[in-house]
Amino acid sequence: MGRKFKDMETPEQRYLAATAEVRVGQLGKAAHAADQEAQRQQMTADIYGREGKDYTDRPKAERAAREARKHRERADRLYGEARKVEAAANPKPQKRRWF
Repeated sequence: MGRKFKDMETPEQRYLAATAEVRVGQLGKAAHAADQEAQRQQMTADIYGREGKDYTDRPKAERAAREARKHRERADRLYGEARKVEAAANPKPQKRRWF
């Protein structure tokens, strides 16, 4: 008799589905901001890393490159987390079986 309700949604699953859109949006915004900051830092690294220019500053370029790498990793992590939240909110329906 308990098998009859096996595929019903639990309250936790309903809550995840209801809040998933907001959570994915928040994670997406944070990931986009981190990506934009990574691009800004990469531009700084590119400009100050040029050799033979009067504005060459190697330590500043290396620091900006490290920051860009850090922000890119954060953006990738946040995008991955957003995909996981979205996948958890919309699980694939299981095939119906006899037993």
